[in-house]
Amino acid sequence: EAITSIPGVDQLSTGPGIGKPIIRGLSGNRIVTYAQGIRVENQQWGDEHGLGIGEPGIESVEVIKGPASLLYGADAMGGVLYFVDERYARHNEIEGDFNTKFLSNTLGSSSDIGLKVHKEAFKMNVFGGYTSNADYTVPKDHRVYNSRFDEKSIKTSLGYNTKRWITNLRYSFLQNVFGITEDASFTKSTDRSPDLPFQKINNHAVSLENVWFIHDSEVNLVLGYSQNDRQEFEDVRDISALDMRLKSFTYNAKWHSAPLGDHLTLTIGSQGMHQTNTNFGEEQLIPNAITNDIGLFSMASYDLDKLQLQMGLRGDYRGIDTEPAMGDEVSFQALNKSYQNLNYAIGGAYTQGNAVFRLNLASGFRAPNTSELLSNGVHEGTQRFEIGNANLKSEGATQLDFTFDYNAEHISFSVSPFINFIDNFIYLSPTDSVIDDVPVYAYQQTKAKLYGGEGMVHFHPHNLHWLHLESAVSTVFAEDSHGNPLPLIPATNIKSKVKAILSQESNVRIKELFVSYNYTFDQNRTGDFETSSSAYGLVNVGCDFTIATKGKPIEISTGINNLTNTRYISHLSRLKPLEVPNQGINFYLGIKLGLVQKLQKDS
Repeated sequence: EAITSIPGVDQLSTGPGIGKPIIRGLSGNRIVTYAQGIRVENQQWGDEHGLGIGEPGIESVEVIKGPASLLYGADAMGGVLYFVDERYARHNEIEGDFNTKFLSNTLGSSSDIGLKVHKEAFKMNVFGGYTSNADYTVPKDHRVYNSRFDEKSIKTSLGYNTKRWITNLRYSFLQNVFGITEDASFTKSTDRSPDLPFQKINNHAVSLENVWFIHDSEVNLVLGYSQNDRQEFEDVRDISALDMRLKSFTYNAKWHSAPLGDHLTLTIGSQGMHQTNTNFGEEQLIPNAITNDIGLFSMASYDLDKLQLQMGLRGDYRGIDTEPAMGDEVSFQALNKSYQNLNYAIGGAYTQGNAVFRLNLASGFRAPNTSELLSNGVHEGTQRFEIGNANLKSEGATQLDFTFDYNAEHISFSVSPFINFIDNFIYLSPTDSVIDDVPVYAYQQTKAKLYGGEGMVHFHPHNLHWLHLESAVSTVFAEDSHGNPLPLIPATNIKSKVKAILSQESNVRIKELFVSYNYTFDQNRTGDFETSSSAYGLVNVGCDFTIATKGKPIEISTGINNLTNTRYISHLSRLKPLEVPNQGINFYLGIKLGLVQKLQKDS
């Protein structure tokens, strides 16, 4: 939810518990997510399958818009989310912190604790968190039945470094339990135990990163293993109807050259994955399958005083091998497919005074996933009988984007138009058939075009340097080769904020006061199985301040989202077909306590 403040980034949500990023109109398998330096693999094809990343131990997230297959491999057609781990403590220090947050709308609580130790060459981080939420409240004080959820997480990392070698071993565990909302039922209950149906997901991830500095060049190798266990309980709480286990082994190797001459550097690398999906439940959404990826790439960077140029080339192979399955609940044919693609990227940036001009042309690809190839049944919560197409071809994208940035002392602004052409775009199309009283949808392909852009402005007057005025607009249009709109495209929106950043010295220091207004326009350009959405505006207010102590100051954040308790339904809400509104007014209060302890140096 936090990254939706970035223009061009939205989320496909299932209540407040599950959110999937949408970057310039593309989502799901078209967005690649990295955490701990490895790809996050958690059955991304499902709209109700969340990111699978816990908040504790995450310092920031980098968002790359547009095709990024050159550096990040298959599926990075729409963009990349790169989660950056919280850094270690400073040299010879122990740091600790405790965070807790209360949310009035779901009567939710979220708490985490962290400990960081850095002793000479050794470093260690340990984080743990727990979140619990009741059903969320819509205007008129009704709670959406079975929208409750909770989360447990653990994250650890160990590091060691010398002048020529850095190594980091990281492990994380995340457990999510989500109630599944199947109809427009409301309740006054604040029970937190999910009712049937619900899903339970366990995510494990281990990564080993090594960096070697050889003369003036750098070699980076990241090995990863992740396991995603996904269960859905439909009729009995103790027996899962759906039980999928996804295991992924990945590697990511890069060599960054020393400068060649005064201006040129090279990067050469390879990435690969061996993945298995195994079913243990009676219900199967996708078959048992083995997926193998391998990619090779090279990139050259040429850096002049005001001009920076980059270009690169990449080749990828993906093989998919599935097992046949026949029974009362499942019917899958055997499949053995391979896909090969060649991609490129070329771009440049030119700086002139306070202005920067950027132009990029890049391609990307995505092989069809096993759900699109072999679906044959009703997916829980979709109310669609989905039929796959084993003859689907790889999607291929070509995007041209331009960015103009201007940054001066009191004003900055930018504009970023883009156009993205996609061959063999995969989509669900309604048919005239009905199976078991459920309409049938089939996967098809077409040519698609997405275009639009973002614009931002930030102004703080010279005489009122503490005052900041910000506004951003983002829009995207998407259509097939016949001019028909594509589904699940975000509506145009404008996000504006007025904030005060104060620097007064006192025991209680206000860091920021803000009022924001986010306006989302009508969305009348809808796909085959969508309805239009009405415009709405949301007002949010907040304040961040600190209280001085002998050690680290106490940090407090408080505010109200949807201050006017506006009743609205986001066009990207999965509960929209049920006519279930999004959250009403939501008051939040967060407190962070921290400590720092110096360690004695080794003699």
